[in-house]
Amino acid sequence: MKKTLAIAVALILTLGGIFPVLAEEIMEPMSLAVGVTTRMSGFFFTNKWGINSADVDLRELIHGYNTISWEASGDYEIDTTVIRQLDAFTEEGNKRYRIEFNQGLAYNNGSPITAWDYAFSALLLSSAQFAALGGAPTEMSWLLGYDAFREEGAPFAGVRVIDDLTLDLTIDGRYLPYFYEIVLLNVTPYPIGVLAPGCQVKDAGWGAYIDGPFSEELLRATILDEETGYVYNPSIAAGPYLLESFDAEEQMAQFTKNPYYAGNFEGVAPQIDEIIVVYANPQTALDDIEAGRLDLVNKVSDGWVIEDGTGRVRDGELGMVNYLRTGMTFISFACEQGPTQSVNVRRAISLCVNRDEVGTAFAQDYAMPVYGYYGMGQWMAQENLEALQKYQTGPDLEAAVRLLAEDGWVLNQAGQPYDREIGGPRYRESENGALEKLLLKWVLPQETTLSDILEQTMGTNLKAIGIEVEIVRLPFDELLARYYRQSDREYHLFSLGTNFNLAFDPYHAFHTEEGFQGESNKTGLQDEELMNLALAMRQTPVRDSDTYVERWLAFQDRFTELQPMVPLFSSVYFDFFRSDLQRYFSNAYFSWATAIVYAYVGEPPEMDETEVAVDTAF
Repeated sequence: MKKTLAIAVALILTLGGIFPVLAEEIMEPMSLAVGVTTRMSGFFFTNKWGINSADVDLRELIHGYNTISWEASGDYEIDTTVIRQLDAFTEEGNKRYRIEFNQGLAYNNGSPITAWDYAFSALLLSSAQFAALGGAPTEMSWLLGYDAFREEGAPFAGVRVIDDLTLDLTIDGRYLPYFYEIVLLNVTPYPIGVLAPGCQVKDAGWGAYIDGPFSEELLRATILDEETGYVYNPSIAAGPYLLESFDAEEQMAQFTKNPYYAGNFEGVAPQIDEIIVVYANPQTALDDIEAGRLDLVNKVSDGWVIEDGTGRVRDGELGMVNYLRTGMTFISFACEQGPTQSVNVRRAISLCVNRDEVGTAFAQDYAMPVYGYYGMGQWMAQENLEALQKYQTGPDLEAAVRLLAEDGWVLNQAGQPYDREIGGPRYRESENGALEKLLLKWVLPQETTLSDILEQTMGTNLKAIGIEVEIVRLPFDELLARYYRQSDREYHLFSLGTNFNLAFDPYHAFHTEEGFQGESNKTGLQDEELMNLALAMRQTPVRDSDTYVERWLAFQDRFTELQPMVPLFSSVYFDFFRSDLQRYFSNAYFSWATAIVYAYVGEPPEMDETEVAVDTAF
C-alpha cells in the first residue's frame, strides 16, 4: 500500500497557474488524427442514452456555450464568453439567478443563440415528452415548478425568459443547500428549429412553456430517427467543432472547425481545422503515431505500452502528458436478481480479488487499488489517502467461504454437505425444497487485455470456493445495453470502468425508486441508508469541504459494507502524441476534447512570462 500511495502523491498535478497563451500568427490548415481507446457508440446528444466515455468526449467537441464550465483552477465557474452578468436573489426560501447573456452567440450555421434557446433546452430536457423516449431520466427537478411542468404541463415556474438576452432560473428551496450549487445553473443551448420544428418557447409571465405541436412522436422523429436523428447527427450545435460524419462500423468520426465559435470559457477558439477520431488499439497506437497514422492517443493505461511510450518520450520521438483518473475500473453486480441479490455473495466474490495482482498485471505501477466508490484523481481521495486505507481488503478465500455458508451454500449436487477437497459448484436448498446451484453469469468486454487477466486470476479463486461462473465476451455497446438494462439483463457481473463527474453527486446512482433503475441506478441496489448518505453529501453547504468529506467517508463506509460493486483500481492515464503538437494540456483541462481547443501543430512558442509549465511525473 505504501508503494501505491507514493505513486498517487507523485502524480497529483498542480493545476493552478496554467493559462496558455496562444500563438498569434496565422497557422497553415491543420488536421489531427486522434485515437481513443474506448469504442464509440455514436450517441452525440446528451447522456440520456448512455455515458460511454468516448461519446462523452466527442459531445464536448460538438456542443458548447454551456453556462457553467470546469476551469483549470479546479472549480466550477460561469462561462464569461456566454454570460455577461449573473445575479442571485433569495425569495421565499428559493434562490433565483438572473443570467444576462452576451450578444453575438451563434450556432454553427450562423443562426443566433438567445435566452430563448437556453429556456428551450431546460424545457425540453425536463419534459414528459422527452422522458418518454427512454433511457436515463433527465433531471432538472431542482428548478421551481418542475413537478407541475412535467406532470401537468403547466408553465415551468423555475424558467423565465425576461428578454432576448436575459433568463431567470429559480432553484427550489427544497434542494438547498447544494455543495455544487452553481452546477444547477448549467444549461447547454439546443436548436428548437431542429428538435421541435413548428414549436416556439413562450413565457406566461410566471413561467416558460413550449407552444406548438410538441409531442413524444415529434421528438422521436427528430431525435431518434436512425438517419437524421439528433442523437446520431447533431448537425446544428454550438461547440468548437461540427460533426461531419460518423461510421460506427469503421469507428471513425470526422469533425471540422466551427467558424462561428466565439471561444471557450477563456475566449479560446480552436486552431486545428479538422479532427479525425478513430478507435485505436493501445498496443499498436505508439507505432501508429510514429508512422503518421495517428497524431494523438488518449487514455492509455496498459502498463507495458506506457513503459514503451515514456521511453520514446525520453528519446524525443513523442510528447506526453499524464494524469490521475477521476474514476475506476470495477466489476458491478446485478443486485436486483439471482445470487448477487445477497450481500454475502457479493462480499464473498470481492474477497476473491487480489487488486494489487490485477492492477499490476494490467498497468504495472500505473494503477492504484481502490476499495470504495472513488477514483484517485478526485480531490476527496487525494486529500484523504490515509483515511481510505481502512477500506483495504486482500483476497481471503476462507472468509469468503464463511460468507457463502451463512447464505446456505453448503451442499453439493447430491444435496450432501459440500466438500472443498472434491470441489465443484455449491448448492443450497431453496424455499420450495429444490436444490439451487451457485451459478453466476459474468459478461466481459471483447478485445481487452484486462478481460483476460480477470478471467484467469479471479475466475480461478471463484472456482476454488465453489462458485461456478459462465463467462461471456460481448461487444462494448451490447455490454452497456445490458448493464443499463436497455435490453434483457441476464448477467450477474459486469466488468467495465467509469469516470466520475467532476461534481461528484452519486444520489441518483443509488436512488431506490423504480424510475431511476437502469441508466441512473445501474447496480440495482435499493438501500435507503446509502441513498440518504448520498443525499447528505449533495446537501452540504457550498464550499464546506470539511463537512462534505466527512459525509463522503460515511457514504464510503456504507458502500463498502454493501459491496454493490467490486472496485479494482484507478489508473494513471497517459496521452501520447506527435512531438510537434504544442499546448496540449489534457491533464489541466480534464478532457482531450477540451484541451484540443488550445493545441496546434508546429514549432513551440517562446515562453510567456505569465505562463507556468505543467509538471508531470516523468
